[in-house]
Amino acid sequence: MSSEPVIDPKVKVLIALGASVAAGCQPCTEFQVKAARESGACDKGIQFAVEAALAVRQAATRGIDRWSELCQGARPELDPAFRADKQQLAELIAVASAICVQSVPELVLHLAEAARLGATPEGLRATVGIARSVHNAAMEQIEAVLAGENANIATTPEAGALCGPAQSCGCR
Repeated sequence: MSSEPVIDPKVKVLIALGASVAAGCQPCTEFQVKAARESGACDKGIQFAVEAALAVRQAATRGIDRWSELCQGARPELDPAFRADKQQLAELIAVASAICVQSVPELVLHLAEAARLGATPEGLRATVGIARSVHNAAMEQIEAVLAGENANIATTPEAGALCGPAQSCGCR
């Protein structure tokens, strides 16, 4: 059995950086940029990891936009009066969306704005519960794909994980 790493340490950190960017985790991204520099990655390599991750996020956004249109059908035009009447709903949707894309700054912003617009603590808790449920269902789909693609893919972090409670990036 070889004691050489499966993935070069610098490549491992660049992969973790890309995953951090794609997850929308700012503390993770900051941590991984520093780790990438410490591992010897150059600025171009770091930028390459960021661009690759952003390309996936953008493709996912375009893909779900097309899929939602297929599910919804023809999209009606939303006039300014309709939008103005739905500001609190828009903020509650933004709260749930921020949770699902794991964006702490957006979550903080939209929680405050929803509360300012009159959302109750109970309504905010219900919104968070809905977002968690959707996020968990999406993760179940991901796990099903991973299980079907390769039963040998580990679904738990390895001892040398680059993110998580043992790291200083703030992830849980």
